[in-house]
Amino acid sequence: MSIIPHSFYFRHAITLQEVKKIPHQKGRLLKLPAACTLPDLTFQQDASKWGTVKLAWNNEGLGISLKVDSKQHPTTPAETFQVWIDTRDTKNIHRANRYCHLFQFQACGNTRKQPLCTQMTINRAQSDAPQSDLSQVKLWSELKNNGYELEAWLPAETLNGYDPAAYPQLGFYYKIFDSELGEQFMTINQEFPFGQDPSLWSTMRLES
Repeated sequence: MSIIPHSFYFRHAITLQEVKKIPHQKGRLLKLPAACTLPDLTFQQDASKWGTVKLAWNNEGLGISLKVDSKQHPTTPAETFQVWIDTRDTKNIHRANRYCHLFQFQACGNTRKQPLCTQMTINRAQSDAPQSDLSQVKLWSELKNNGYELEAWLPAETLNGYDPAAYPQLGFYYKIFDSELGEQFMTINQEFPFGQDPSLWSTMRLES
């Protein structure tokens, strides 16, 4: 058995679908098609993937969705979805800079069971990204008996350096935590410093 996870040997690049008519003004924000689903990059065939992540973009911002459908207990504020975004996709640095963002989403973020977005600082960063105006972030969630769905829209104004025309690539990584189901990682797990090292994040290509 390999000591190093198979996913560590690869630097993944995924072409993101452009969806021009998001976010929607009424009802669900995104309704992303299946083509926007991020593939399983862990290479663990026996792993149980209980969270489905979708990602799409347009010139106005970035749309992210998460679906969890394997729960047996109610969703609580303990369930978190963390997303790292580097608007320059810099792979030759090991400490975050002002273009690197960390957002935490919760489908049930408070006592009123409404979704919540928080911007967090990245450990050991050379410099922090500007604090975003989170009032511009749009959120939608639906709690179900077996889990939840969460959709988030990050406008370009909340992502320092977001400019698809000049920089058509993003660095991206996610981690899902569920108090019942455990943790799900995009690629490598907590044995590697993905939370602070942008070179470990995957590349998202913004192609029309």
